[in-house]
Amino acid sequence: MVRPPMARLLIVEDNHELASLIVSTAQSRGHDARAVHTGEAALEALSPGSQWDAALVDLLLPDIRGSEVLGALRAHGIPAIAVSGVYKGDRFAQEAVQVHGARGFFEKPFELITVMEALERAGGVEPVPRAAPPVEEDAAQDELLDDVDLIVLEELIPDTEEDAGEASAPMQAIPDSAPLPGLESEEPALPLPFAHRGKVWTDAQPASAKTRCALPEWSLGGDLKDTSVARLLNAYYEARHHGELKLQQGSILKVVYFESGRIVYAASNLAHERFGRFCVRRGVLTEEKLAEVAAIAKQQGLRTGEAMIRLGVLDAPRRRQLLEEQVRELLWSTFTWTEGAYGFSAMRPQRADLVKLSVFPGDLVLEGVEKTETLVALRQRMGQGRRLFPTADPPYGLHELKLQGPQALLLAYADGSKTVEDLLALTDLSERQALATLRGLELLGVLEERPETPSRRHRISFGL
Repeated sequence: MVRPPMARLLIVEDNHELASLIVSTAQSRGHDARAVHTGEAALEALSPGSQWDAALVDLLLPDIRGSEVLGALRAHGIPAIAVSGVYKGDRFAQEAVQVHGARGFFEKPFELITVMEALERAGGVEPVPRAAPPVEEDAAQDELLDDVDLIVLEELIPDTEEDAGEASAPMQAIPDSAPLPGLESEEPALPLPFAHRGKVWTDAQPASAKTRCALPEWSLGGDLKDTSVARLLNAYYEARHHGELKLQQGSILKVVYFESGRIVYAASNLAHERFGRFCVRRGVLTEEKLAEVAAIAKQQGLRTGEAMIRLGVLDAPRRRQLLEEQVRELLWSTFTWTEGAYGFSAMRPQRADLVKLSVFPGDLVLEGVEKTETLVALRQRMGQGRRLFPTADPPYGLHELKLQGPQALLLAYADGSKTVEDLLALTDLSERQALATLRGLELLGVLEERPETPSRRHRISFGL
């Protein structure tokens, strides 16, 4: 079958993490995509000789109006799709299309795949067919993998009596050669990257200008030194995207799985993050009981969580609660990462029988900052002279966040007229709680620190 030609796409989006996710998704669909984060950079990308098939433009840019970029694209004969989280409603949609020439308009949050399909159509490319929904496997596999705990390594690598009896080193990474159940065949039975760790962490090679070639499962997103895990979680939520996010620091590898922007499960290659050991740390069972659980699991071919239920150590609701706590702890451990790499994948779970959670990233980040950041670190990040403003285009609605009364009042005080020192004097929260709240809201993109001296063309306007 002849594949449609690949499109060259220009992504004009000032949210770096969201732009990276859009580019990665476009690459996974066989397109050549590039992101720029300002209107000036977008205009420079239209230099003579540049050949773009279509562009996506955020209407609220940090330097010039998105409508000016749309006008320049129209002058160059480049079709564009407009998006915005601030300009909402029929009025702005009609103005973007009828006045400024956009081929379509989408409000944030949007479904990324829907926007991508509109962008492909604008560029004259037939949209990539959507993947079929997950299907049930045969009964034998369903019985074997009925309660697969993908949250923890426990469910990726079978227990041994030796492992159950002795605590592993906290940061010990499982070697590449470790056996993985269900991965004996050429293709893994579960959508986990660990079976292909040697080949997935590679740059996507440029595709031909005429045809779409097969790309690796993973497209590199970038370096963690340029962003934060919290902001990556925001990008998935803002795009309401299905997919996977890989986080790697040295030999440590963690993968987070999303559906509609919410975290449904995660996996790690750290022995310390196995479900049995997590339950020991939480006081659910003793080391001796863990050894008994491991023996039963090995003897009867069960997952550790299922073996614990069989032995009456916990019931199904308690197990699900522990899994949610486990994924939170797993992700919180990455919040302090300032080195390493991240990658996006548009892959979606192919099984319908997985134990899936629904963890809201907004609350996850707020809780995680309070639990992981020390007071010294918070003081360094939230200097007393800083002034925080409400973000014009936040990934989250305030009604979505579970803010306590004093936290909500602190957010209301943060209107840009007060320094962090002023805010600390006004709140009833302790210094650590107040700084953690401000830091969390900044990581969530709800608050921001704006430059005191705007650039020559800087403007924030609520009109196109």
